[in-house]
Amino acid sequence: MTQEEVALDLFTQGFKAGIVLEDDYDGAIVARGRSTLRERELSDLLRPALMYLGVPRDAAKVRVHDGEFELRIEKSAADASRPALDSAKLALRIWIGFGALGLAAYGLVAPALGALAWGVGLALGGWQLRRGLASGRAMLAARLSVALGMVAQEQQLILPPLLGSGADP
Repeated sequence: MTQEEVALDLFTQGFKAGIVLEDDYDGAIVARGRSTLRERELSDLLRPALMYLGVPRDAAKVRVHDGEFELRIEKSAADASRPALDSAKLALRIWIGFGALGLAAYGLVAPALGALAWGVGLALGGWQLRRGLASGRAMLAARLSVALGMVAQEQQLILPPLLGSGADP
């Protein structure tokens, strides 16, 4: 590993430790760190990375206070990530498939078997939706920590949070 790769890995690990996957207050993904920049400067610095991650401009808010920053990605943006949308499409296919199977079983075999097929389809579709939302949020947070690490390595203007300080990551 080169010195640059080690630095990127250390920055990424530091930002990963400062990320909250789901904030108790509003369900947002929250990344914390340190910077000497003002809010507007930091927002402009992070904008290309957030655009690359597919986070809409109005879904990410940056706040800087006493040299520490907080980047909040709204719950709606975190839940609209690609894995979440793909899991919603799969859940819809599961529901349609098991619904057709349930209808066929209801009419051809037995009403109880049709109801069972409907119930299994609903449970499997719901499980797929929940799994997709959780993995989509985790993947966005992981990619966010890598993006912050890359910005920190290239620009040298932001740093990971100090763990054990007053901030609660």
